[in-house]
Amino acid sequence: MNAIPKDEMTPKERMAAFAAGKAYDRIPCMPLVGEHACRLIGATVSSYSHSARLMAEAQIKAFQTYRTDSAGIGPGLFGIAEAMGTKLTFPQDGMPYVSEPVLTDWNDFERLAPVDPHKDGRLPLYLEALQIIKDAIGDEVGVGSSVGGPFTAAASIRGTERFLKDLRKNTEMAHRLLKLVTESALRYIDAVCELGLKPSISEPTASGTLISTKQFREFAQPYLKIYADRIKERCGSGPMLHICGNSSRIWPQMVELGATILSLDNVIDLEEAKNMVGDKACLAGNVKPIDTLMKGNREQVYAESKECLRKTYDSPKGYILSSGCGIALDTPPENIIALMDAARIYGKYPIEPDRWDN
Repeated sequence: MNAIPKDEMTPKERMAAFAAGKAYDRIPCMPLVGEHACRLIGATVSSYSHSARLMAEAQIKAFQTYRTDSAGIGPGLFGIAEAMGTKLTFPQDGMPYVSEPVLTDWNDFERLAPVDPHKDGRLPLYLEALQIIKDAIGDEVGVGSSVGGPFTAAASIRGTERFLKDLRKNTEMAHRLLKLVTESALRYIDAVCELGLKPSISEPTASGTLISTKQFREFAQPYLKIYADRIKERCGSGPMLHICGNSSRIWPQMVELGATILSLDNVIDLEEAKNMVGDKACLAGNVKPIDTLMKGNREQVYAESKECLRKTYDSPKGYILSSGCGIALDTPPENIIALMDAARIYGKYPIEPDRWDN
């Protein structure tokens, strides 16, 4: 068993050095903790999702337990759509899902309006939780907020199947909806930035498994660029962008729109990503959240983390060890701790892969 080196920097110090191109002690590690954090305080997902206090308590506990290099809470995939009228169902202890899109008939489009993040839906809860988290741990770790991308939000407002048909049969209204969603998201982005925090973007519905590269260029990239431009304007650098599935066909577009960190699904070969766009954006990923982190053990987490590091530790624009997608609710905490420990053992500078198995 390898000894686990102690961190020599706080997460905030490490990420500041990382962003500035200065020396830092080890590879950053940012598992996508999300709602798994409610397991650490014994709260159901439903109660957590409707309480700023519980959101903040859970995310603070997650940071204290795992010592991740980022922290925060966000409206995620459905928050903007929900604030605009889409109804979600919240199982007592399962992940929420869209149960009633608000725009099943285009005749109702004129009833929609951009959101007020301080009043609409659960967006005020997220802003309140972010303030609590920042006050509690913001001196130690960078706090941020993930917001669903324009394509994902639009699909949640219209219904995914309907919206995908609109891309071919009603492109004018598809663009009108995307513009309205973008205005809503910019208002939330501004509210987060006013707290002194940085937003990130998750855009799973724009995956290459659902739309073509041509459709991504027309219906996702221009609006994602508006998000990224606003974040860069307010924060000084572009956002982290996560797109699920095999995103290899759109890596150039992800870079072009202004993402400075590409968070990559575990179906991606990190070495291929490094060779294609590692000189243009930092890469993050991509330990399997189900097969390895939820179902595996410490040794398996170590083995896969080493493989990720071996392929990507020398990526020109940097590398962040992470999960390939969101952490599953019932992931054993000891496996997330193992992921963090892998960054401390194998990602400590100077990184020497040839010595890992000796």
